[in-house]
Amino acid sequence: MHSPFFSIIVPTYNRAHLIGGTIESVIAQSFENWELLVIDDGSTDHTIETVEKFSDLRIKYLWKENEERSVARNKGIELSQGKFVCFLDSDDIWRTNHLQLLFEKIKSNDNKKALYFTGMAWNFTDRKQDVIFETPEGKNRIEYIITNQIAPSTVCIPTAILQKEKFNTSLRINEDVELFARIATKLELIQLREVTVDFIIHNENTKANTKNYITPQIQVMEMIFSNPELKNKISSSFKKQCLRNLHHQLINHYLNTGEFSKMNTEILYFLFLYPFDFQNKSKIVLLLYHLPGGTVLRKIISRLK
Repeated sequence: MHSPFFSIIVPTYNRAHLIGGTIESVIAQSFENWELLVIDDGSTDHTIETVEKFSDLRIKYLWKENEERSVARNKGIELSQGKFVCFLDSDDIWRTNHLQLLFEKIKSNDNKKALYFTGMAWNFTDRKQDVIFETPEGKNRIEYIITNQIAPSTVCIPTAILQKEKFNTSLRINEDVELFARIATKLELIQLREVTVDFIIHNENTKANTKNYITPQIQVMEMIFSNPELKNKISSSFKKQCLRNLHHQLINHYLNTGEFSKMNTEILYFLFLYPFDFQNKSKIVLLLYHLPGGTVLRKIISRLK
């Protein structure tokens, strides 16, 4: 039996109500030389029954104890028989030409080992937004990965590379960015400027289910910036701006969630890290407003206006 060209890895956990559409989008691909590895990360719903409704012999299902999606994806990589691995989250949908366009792009580049990726579309309840990033040509590859946070469902990577560079299983947020940053030190980034993936926005998306997803992002960026293989390939100004933006977002997060004690601590830390930032004046006012006695200060300022 010939090996498939693509191995498609779908990690899933309790998404029986969503994964059917994901699998259907794979079966509907115009390019047919693929295998689909559904790695069930300990689902307790009827995911297995949903998967087993599909009689396609190219679909393989594995249930394992819950260890988070990085472990599930790594298990899929270990089982992959294809030349290239494509990732697909169990709530995303591929358009019918996704694999065909990737195959043609790979062949037009003489089977070059590279990180290939396509465009995508955000599907909100009331609108759809296409996303095609600017070209990576001439850009710092690691900085490009971090800036754009290329989604796994758009990505295609040689299996041999992923067998050496796997997901960091200690991470639950931005584990894909951390992996792709490492891979970007070794491979060229090749973009397909066509939208082939639909991301369905719903209340079970990772960010929607994570109360504070910014702090883990900061930790991942600090991990990347301190990695001996990466740190000297990223500009100091980029590192500073990236962390500055995340700390700024964290302050706003605490403000919006009413966690004022944490917000005040983060503001003080921000002022220490970035004493000359152009937004510090507003942050100092925000800090004073939410310190003991801040109510009195707000009343005084409102009277002066």
